Amino acid sequence: MPTPATGNIPFLERCASLGLAALLVASGAFGIVSARATTEALASARVASTLNDDYEAARYDVAAEESLEREYRLSPSPQVRAEHARAGRSLEQALSEAAVLADPAERAEVAAILKTHRRYVASSRAMFAAVDARRPALVVRLDREGIEPIFGSVQSRVLALSVRQQVAMATIVDQLHATQVSVIGMSLALSAVSLLFFIAYFGVMRTYKRQLAESHESEIRQLAAAAMIDHLTGIGNYRAYKDELQREAGRARRHGETVALALLDIDEMKQLNDQHGHLHGDWVLETVGSLLRQLRNTDRPFRIGGDEFAVLLPNTSLPEAQILMARFCDGAEATLLGGTVSIGVAALSGESCDPEVLQGEADAALYAAKRAGRNTIVAFDAEVDRMWPLSPVKVRQLRRLIEQEGVSIVFQPIWDVERCDILAYEALARPAERYGFEGTQGVFDLAERVGRAHEIDMVCLRATLERAKDLPDGALLFVNMTPQSLDRGHLDPKFFAAAVVAAGLTPNRVVIELTERSITHLDVVVEAAKQLQGLGFRLALDDTGAGNAGLEMLSRLPVEFVKIDREIIVHALTDRIARGVIAGIVAIAKETGAYVIAEGIETEEMLNLVCDPGRDEDPHQRGVQGVQGYFLTLPSEYLTSAQDLLNARALLQEIAVRQTSNMERYAMATLAEAPLTGSRAE
Repeated sequence: MPTPATGNIPFLERCASLGLAALLVASGAFGIVSARATTEALASARVASTLNDDYEAARYDVAAEESLEREYRLSPSPQVRAEHARAGRSLEQALSEAAVLADPAERAEVAAILKTHRRYVASSRAMFAAVDARRPALVVRLDREGIEPIFGSVQSRVLALSVRQQVAMATIVDQLHATQVSVIGMSLALSAVSLLFFIAYFGVMRTYKRQLAESHESEIRQLAAAAMIDHLTGIGNYRAYKDELQREAGRARRHGETVALALLDIDEMKQLNDQHGHLHGDWVLETVGSLLRQLRNTDRPFRIGGDEFAVLLPNTSLPEAQILMARFCDGAEATLLGGTVSIGVAALSGESCDPEVLQGEADAALYAAKRAGRNTIVAFDAEVDRMWPLSPVKVRQLRRLIEQEGVSIVFQPIWDVERCDILAYEALARPAERYGFEGTQGVFDLAERVGRAHEIDMVCLRATLERAKDLPDGALLFVNMTPQSLDRGHLDPKFFAAAVVAAGLTPNRVVIELTERSITHLDVVVEAAKQLQGLGFRLALDDTGAGNAGLEMLSRLPVEFVKIDREIIVHALTDRIARGVIAGIVAIAKETGAYVIAEGIETEEMLNLVCDPGRDEDPHQRGVQGVQGYFLTLPSEYLTSAQDLLNARALLQEIAVRQTSNMERYAMATLAEAPLTGSRAE
């Protein structure tokens, strides 16, 4: 008779067998599920990587089209025009390839972009024809009314697709990594259970698990590396360049080191392709990439465009970078069978090492090199900076001004003509002298060109609200705002209203001035402005008469104030047409109920012009209701003094007396000219 212990052996064996069987079944199921999940994740990653490459290529082609369009306007040539067409075809090919892999919704979006791009191509041909015909006015009009909005749509939508795909790529990689973590976790759990049953089985599973993890990690590394490599040349691509430029500039700032950047452009690449074929062109690109890899081990080359390359040179001064690039040019000229390269070089050190500034200076140097001829190296200096349309030094000063909020606020009164009293104060920003700007307009012009106008707006608004407590009770506060803050959603109306209340004001005391000079996306601006009105803010249309959007803005947006542009008033002193423009603005404002303000009043003649009831017209028809300018009161850090108040009121009261006299004379003349009827005739 078996003992209890021995009698349990069959039971234990059966349990072990069942447990091992269950473990085998579970292991088999786990292996199938994990393999399927991994395979699907890898397939998704490959598709996402291909889409990412296509959208990146499309993004580069869009940038190339824009660059070549500007180049044609500056230096028209058949080569530039042909290269522009090639970039367009390349863009359409990249988007068409992406549409094959994209989902239906994204495919439809790509089709819409391609349709819009064809409109851009047609518009650009018309503009090129205008350039060839030397009709600059037509070129500007075609660019503003046709090319700029169409191309902006293509560019923003391609950028959106690229950014969205990069986010999707990162998400898929994260999912792949999560799958790997899940596989590893389950493997560990199964291994722990299997250890209770069979040590050898545990060892096998551990080995399998390690190999699986290594395989997954290897594929992830390969995918990540592939996303940063230009497949033709084998060096870093544009995405890798931007990341590395940021890292290297940050390292130079932290350690007080110098970093140089060389931007290279293959000379007459289009001609090489036309003469020898595109296979030869690819060979040239591959050879340049190979030569760049032969630089110092610390130097990092990248292909950032069709025939454009960049090299980051850590711990390298500007003269050293010039020497290195001169050696490279010698090697390239000897290797490329007559092909040559133009190079722009720049270098920054320590705290001044800003990646955008470094990129801008190298761009400026390359621009100078291309203008100087082929096979040339130009280093950035003050002379190059003067040649470059967008000065990197000014961009750096602008960035510092924004970061340090280096503006002060002055106030200029707006006077009500009828009451001879102050209606409001306009807050005017003044940049600190240490940033090197001659005036506020220069700051805003540059900020608009580099896409940072909304940031300057926020700096000025914060500085203005800090001074809000200085305003007298009841006075309105006029603040300027660029349309870019509204047409791109940079301003949160509710957050702005809360900031106004926190500063001690109410929204109905704040008048937001929108200039009609630079409104591009009118529909978006109108909608955003109506949201501000819904929160209690008042609106003023600034610089009315200076641009083309004023009448449409007045017809679509119920603004409370209309400010006539100073230049119109100056011309009206001697020009009857300009006086007609003022009369038209006043008439439209009267119909909409808007309060008319004449700004920039600097002489008594200008004040008389805008306040005079109209000379030959009905004197009851007042020209304007408010005035503002140096002749009445100068902008000041402090509010208007008592003496300035007395002086300005005296001027306005004198005008009021003269207007009353004119009205009485007009009434007498009207009575004298009217026919006698009724009892008077008797």
